[in-house]
Amino acid sequence: MNRHMTAATTIVMVGLTALATPAAGEAQERLAVDRWLLSSAFPADTLGDPLETDYLSALGEPAVLPDRGSTVSGAEWSLVREDSAFVFLLPTVLELDPISEPGAEPSEGREEGQAEDLEEKSEAPANDLDRTVVAYAHAYIRSSGDRTLRLGWGGLDCTRVRVWLNGRPVDDLGRPELLSGLERVPEARSALIRVGHGYNTLLVKAASGDCPFGLVAWLEAPTAGDLDGVRVQASRPYGDTRTGPEPWVTAELDAGPEAILAWQGDEMFGAASIRLAAFAVTPIESAEVKARVGGREIERDVEWLTPAAPRQVLVPFEFRFLRRALVGDEGLQLQLKWQGRESRDVLTMRAQPLLMAFHSPIRLLGWSGPDAREEITGIREGAADGESVEEVHPLAHLIRLPDEPGQTLVGEWKIPGWLSGFTLRLDTEGAPGSYRLDSVPADGDEILLCRECRRGETIQVVVETGSGWTRFPGVVIVDAAPPPSSDDATAVEWLELIDEKGSRGYRERAAEVPRD
Repeated sequence: MNRHMTAATTIVMVGLTALATPAAGEAQERLAVDRWLLSSAFPADTLGDPLETDYLSALGEPAVLPDRGSTVSGAEWSLVREDSAFVFLLPTVLELDPISEPGAEPSEGREEGQAEDLEEKSEAPANDLDRTVVAYAHAYIRSSGDRTLRLGWGGLDCTRVRVWLNGRPVDDLGRPELLSGLERVPEARSALIRVGHGYNTLLVKAASGDCPFGLVAWLEAPTAGDLDGVRVQASRPYGDTRTGPEPWVTAELDAGPEAILAWQGDEMFGAASIRLAAFAVTPIESAEVKARVGGREIERDVEWLTPAAPRQVLVPFEFRFLRRALVGDEGLQLQLKWQGRESRDVLTMRAQPLLMAFHSPIRLLGWSGPDAREEITGIREGAADGESVEEVHPLAHLIRLPDEPGQTLVGEWKIPGWLSGFTLRLDTEGAPGSYRLDSVPADGDEILLCRECRRGETIQVVVETGSGWTRFPGVVIVDAAPPPSSDDATAVEWLELIDEKGSRGYRERAAEVPRD
């Protein structure tokens, strides 16, 4: 689509917040994207999401390679620069052209020197138009070599943005983040990215709302020195401007664990969540994931990674290994292998999700039929296509939820030390049916499995499903209030109070927590 505004309506960015220059010899940890090629503005469609519409003509959003003072892909591109500024305000658009037909040529560019006049007149931060306005901001990132960086981006107030790196969308890679040292930017996101030797392209598309119109963008060094040899420029360089990186796989530095626990036999299990992203021209067909937590090592195979598309890999670990790693502040040691390449890193894990999972329904796994005594297998709930496992663990094993009434299932569990001393209730939400405990019918919403449960005590549950299940039954601790919301350091203190021998210290502290 090629609807545009005249040069008189070109938006000028004004820097709001500056970054202090690092002292001599000090490694730079954050680099502001402080110069852009800004497109002429487009009145957005009245119907639909403006971020879903490509307003540029050929080659369009993924392939646009603009230059200062030039008309490229149906838009006029002007240099805007505010040294060391992270945050840019896109001031009021002065007036709109009549909407032109697709394919119409844009107006002549603004005369040199007019930018300063517009900047002086554009103090009002809000867009006073009745319609949404869309504009593109483009920058070139030059790198002295292939490397992994963190890209942060976001829209100010009600500005919505979409981002491409080297022609590929990266929005799905990110997550909302509170910006350290900067103003709070609604829905600001950050993600690990891979830039290649030479020039890489960064394109941001911004759609205005009815409040201040602007954006923020920066590059960050995950480890010291990663920004050495990296700079941002607006003008199009000579030669090949989109080299991109060699095929690479990155992992988010936060590895969970997931706020879910499962119980099978006499063991409790949790899962670390590793978020992978591939940066390559074509998909990476196979990758090996080796994760080590608390002395336990698990290998996973990931058969397909689409470039710039995030992939969550759940790696199951026994509860004792996750707890050991969190109490010892070890993190998760990760090794990735793909296409003859390899990377190693240590990912962080938060204690709070594991503590909350301990007080959430702990899923009962390991059901079997009463006759064949075979474990129910099939498609695991929440499994991603193409995932496989090197060895069988309860959370990694393929488990099929019962999908019809009248199925009879039986399971046996032994109380582990982690749960000894607690009173446990059966949670049947999402798993309707007629339940029996040790052959005794159990009716009602409050089905107690055991009071002050003893370590090694066996619990047998038999159920005839009433309809298809949406999740497996679980077990809930009923005589200890969940710890109050706290930081990870406090969560670690709670986790230290339980071990494989018992939970007395935990129960005594929990008794002091006020209950609703």
